[in-house]
Amino acid sequence: MEFRLIYEGPLRGQGAKSTHKWEIRRALHPQLQRLWQLRPLETLADSLLAYPPRPDKVSVIVEKGGLHFAPLVTQRLNLYVELSVLLFRQQPRGTLITDGGDIDNRLKTLLDGLRVPHGSLEGRKTLPDEPDPDPMFCLLEDDSLVTKVSVESEQLLRPARPDEVVAIISVHVKKTVLTHSNMSL
Repeated sequence: MEFRLIYEGPLRGQGAKSTHKWEIRRALHPQLQRLWQLRPLETLADSLLAYPPRPDKVSVIVEKGGLHFAPLVTQRLNLYVELSVLLFRQQPRGTLITDGGDIDNRLKTLLDGLRVPHGSLEGRKTLPDEPDPDPMFCLLEDDSLVTKVSVESEQLLRPARPDEVVAIISVHVKKTVLTHSNMSL
């Protein structure tokens, strides 16, 4: 299964301490929610998104601190992912260490934003005014399911803040084992 996600917004190089991983999750949620409404996921959604799980069925729903997350790539489905990121940023090519953060820490923040948080408040000091979606659709159950990442950096030619990026994330979902649950993915 292959598709692309687009993220536009701040991408700071603070890694695990970054407070805007939730902004990334919230920005990508509608795209991933829409993906679950399309083939082949639409035929699997009833059972895979059931919470609590139905007897003898696999569910991808993860609960963290009372919040529900629906990751697409999970160990339960024997899936892993390869990512290719085209990162448009204000800095010209070759400028790896910048005001917005160096590229590897910015990439770590992006990967953290693609996964289910380790706790319901991970990276947040307070809860948002607008409640989180239930479930919140994420790409990854855990970033350890990413086996390959390639990054290409280009200069963003429109006006933007130094930490603002446009990231086009190409996702290639693969299977470790073929099962009935992941056969159509």
